[in-house]
Amino acid sequence: MKIMATEKVLNIVSENYPYGTGEQFFDAEVKELSRYFDKIQLFPLQKREGLRELPENVFINDVLAKTPRKISKSQVLKYVFRILKIVFFEWTRSNKKVYILKKIKRWTVSIIQCSILGENFIKEIDSKEENYFYSFWMNDGALLLSILRDQNCIEEFNFRVNGFDIFNERQESGYMPFRYYNYSLVNKVFVLSNEAYNYLHKLNCYPEKLRLSHYGIFENSQNKLKDDQKWRIVSCANVIPLKRIDKIISALSIIKDKSIVWTHFGDGYLMDDIKEKASKLGDNVHVDLRGNVLNSEIIETYQNEPVNLFVHTSETEGLGMAIIEAQSFGIPAVVIGVGGVPDIVSEATGEVLSPESEGPELAAAIKRVLNSEKNTNEYRTTIQKQIYYKFSAEKNYEALFQKLITNS
Repeated sequence: MKIMATEKVLNIVSENYPYGTGEQFFDAEVKELSRYFDKIQLFPLQKREGLRELPENVFINDVLAKTPRKISKSQVLKYVFRILKIVFFEWTRSNKKVYILKKIKRWTVSIIQCSILGENFIKEIDSKEENYFYSFWMNDGALLLSILRDQNCIEEFNFRVNGFDIFNERQESGYMPFRYYNYSLVNKVFVLSNEAYNYLHKLNCYPEKLRLSHYGIFENSQNKLKDDQKWRIVSCANVIPLKRIDKIISALSIIKDKSIVWTHFGDGYLMDDIKEKASKLGDNVHVDLRGNVLNSEIIETYQNEPVNLFVHTSETEGLGMAIIEAQSFGIPAVVIGVGGVPDIVSEATGEVLSPESEGPELAAAIKRVLNSEKNTNEYRTTIQKQIYYKFSAEKNYEALFQKLITNS
């Protein structure tokens, strides 16, 4: 009797991906992983407007997005022992015991919701296939997979951590909910930068499960400069306090002796404030605030419009895919050295400033880089070589595939 070979299927839980304009950093990952798996199933937790183009063997399953989040009293009773088990597990290991008790109602809701999500998720999995399970974040996706593993519904799973799910300081009361429970059950935790890896290792929360796994990017053409004496500066970030876009405005207000075109990609609730501050810049600065755009529009800008410099001023950063993207076109960068940013930018590709840097320091760094050999077409090949050495999509995601299917 002939035995049919099973398909190798990767089941990914995402926040919104492939819907909306966010989580662009997963585009290359999904594209490359689709080369190694027979099929990939995407399970977004939420459904937003807009849909990314996907490889032919990547499919969307909206079961999680369609699952109602409202819970009843009967469901509290149904899952009471699971709630007590998870809360007790976290409470005995964390030094935030009072905080956990204060948030017991919120935690109860999360555990019930993720239990229901997990039950609906597992019904969509074909047990005859060779299934692998992966969450893009340590969020509800990781928790629902942890619960399924705890219930012996799946054998193992992995998740990636990207920013908010790494640093306790970015959480209310300095505590990442369900970290101990999730880490106890996951097989491997993929960490995107050396800074994040070292931070998590010091927490001593199952450090043996950590694996450094950088994002990757495909090779791009070289951005070509225009010899018209203008400084064209680009930034890309949400317009929220964390990203400190006002520091860029402060720096540009100091530079009086150059004609500058500043283009910013991204939007947020501080946009009106940023527009007002930018309107007070000198006549030598032309401001182009483009708002939220598709990632393809940013790529087209780098392909077709000259850019002298990329600037990044975030207060915290998991890695900084926007920086990697710009540097893949050979564009030098001036950045604030937080989180994983120093993994990307070096003296050879730009300048890294201390986290305490303000407008004057940023302005001085912009001048140093743009008055140096880094602001030449010839030097851009050097920047591209540096970035692809560490962030090649082909190399990094082949390594990720091997980590997903093995115990290495």
